[in-house]
Amino acid sequence: MKRPSLRSLHWLLPGAALALSAVLVWSAVRTFRELDRQRTVYLKSRIAVLAGLLETLPRDAPDDALETALSEMEPALLSVSVLESPQNGETSLSALWAGRELYRMESLEQDGHRVYRAYVPFHTGHGMHLARIDLDESSADFLVQHARHNILLSVMAGLAATSLALATAWTARRAAAAEQRQLELEHLAHIGTLASVLAHEIRNPLGTVKGFVQLLGEQLKGQHRELLEPVESEVSRLENLVRDLLLYGRPIQPAPQTVSTDQVAGAIRAHTSHYPRMNCIFHVEPMHFRTDPALLEQVLLNLVRNAAEAQQANEAAAISVDIAPEGNWLRLLVADKGPGFTAEALAHLYEPFFTTKSIGTGLGLPISRKLVQALGGEFRIRNQAGGGAAVEIRLPLEPV
Repeated sequence: MKRPSLRSLHWLLPGAALALSAVLVWSAVRTFRELDRQRTVYLKSRIAVLAGLLETLPRDAPDDALETALSEMEPALLSVSVLESPQNGETSLSALWAGRELYRMESLEQDGHRVYRAYVPFHTGHGMHLARIDLDESSADFLVQHARHNILLSVMAGLAATSLALATAWTARRAAAAEQRQLELEHLAHIGTLASVLAHEIRNPLGTVKGFVQLLGEQLKGQHRELLEPVESEVSRLENLVRDLLLYGRPIQPAPQTVSTDQVAGAIRAHTSHYPRMNCIFHVEPMHFRTDPALLEQVLLNLVRNAAEAQQANEAAAISVDIAPEGNWLRLLVADKGPGFTAEALAHLYEPFFTTKSIGTGLGLPISRKLVQALGGEFRIRNQAGGGAAVEIRLPLEPV
């Protein structure tokens, strides 16, 4: 038997609350409709009482005396009038005059009030007459008043229950996400500790290997010397890996100082000179700010290197670097015209050792974000609408 997922359980409570709310509202509406029918029955019974009273009153009494007598019996009476005979051209009441209908009742609005009107035939010594009786329809509202309140209360209770259930589900999802994030952070912390330990253990024997390879290279010449070049290259790659592992694993302590945007841009320009085919465009607004220049330059040089490597096969390769203040922040943007990031890469950008390169440690972006966060800034990556990727760094501007 398949167990329900945690996500489906989060929505089970709001669904149950919504269903319960619907049942409550449906029950309240059903009760209102039943009482509304009873309301009509009540008004008809009042009309029947008045019709019976008409049979006992003297016919020669004027209409106002007739209305006074009926009002004593029925306080909700609005008016009463007696039709002696069919009016000329009047056809709507012909069935009552002919005896084909016993009575006729209708609900209408008159002068802003709901009126319950009845046409009731009655007999006197002078023959049959037709009485038009108007009752105030609101006189029967006492039957449905509480039912209306019940509908309102049911709707409010349903909304409150659903809102509470949604809030509970949202809180549960946030708590689950926070717990998952905490587990990921603990996992990354373990990885960082392990990486730091391994890097320390590898660095010493690696230094020994590099020293002996260099010593042997000084003694060999010709083709034998060329055989050592791949060894030296791989040793250098291992050194870079060890350096990244140590940087990723140890806590970062920035040393802020006052620097200029031109100074930062100059370090990037010097690095881009290693890529002569690359068109590098700089937009730098001169100003001074406080940061750790070594950490910031390390981040920016890594981003420029990534941008250059992503465009190796692009003839129109270009890198743009924008540095300018934005409110209380300094905004640094490094963009390229490469292929951008795939959906998979965007989902795993900051996972250690995840890389789409044939040669790479997968620590560049995690380290870069870690350094920016240590500087109190924000690190964001996105694909550009026109193609290519863009990395935005925002650093807080402190008084110089």
